[in-house]
Amino acid sequence: MNTVLKVLAAIVLVAAPALAQEPLVVKISCREGGALALEPAQIDSLILRATGRTVQWELETANCPPTVSRVEIRFARTSPFGETPADKELIVPELPSPLPESVPLISREITVAGEHRYEVLLLDAGGNVLSKSQGRISARAIAPGMTLPNLLLAGLVVGVFLWVIRRRLATLSASR
Repeated sequence: MNTVLKVLAAIVLVAAPALAQEPLVVKISCREGGALALEPAQIDSLILRATGRTVQWELETANCPPTVSRVEIRFARTSPFGETPADKELIVPELPSPLPESVPLISREITVAGEHRYEVLLLDAGGNVLSKSQGRISARAIAPGMTLPNLLLAGLVVGVFLWVIRRRLATLSASR
């Protein structure tokens, strides 16, 4: 029984990181003089079984102009989140007033492989651009040979097989 538990523990240790991917957080911050900075400016992600990691944008409002009321994220050609026009221009609803230190903006899951360049715009209430910056999301698709449930089932079968062999060897050595 210990062998089966060890095999199951090994499978859980291998599979847990794939299941528990934390979102990628892009921090948008204002610098002195009105410049906008993205951290990280470039994101690399893998897409497994038609889903990738979640990207979340967050605005750090220190040094931002007090007239900021909206944030838009526009993709140049294609969006890593889908093919509809709504996925190409991510518009954050009106920001709260007064601005807190940090504002979570939009969170989306990467589904389209490729190189995706985008631009982040800070806008005032009239739609005038106060500041902008560019970033990039690079997503590569990987088609695994086995899905996670099949991998877990195969590990369980191998564990049971090894346990049966061990029991047989133990009974053979005990009978001699």
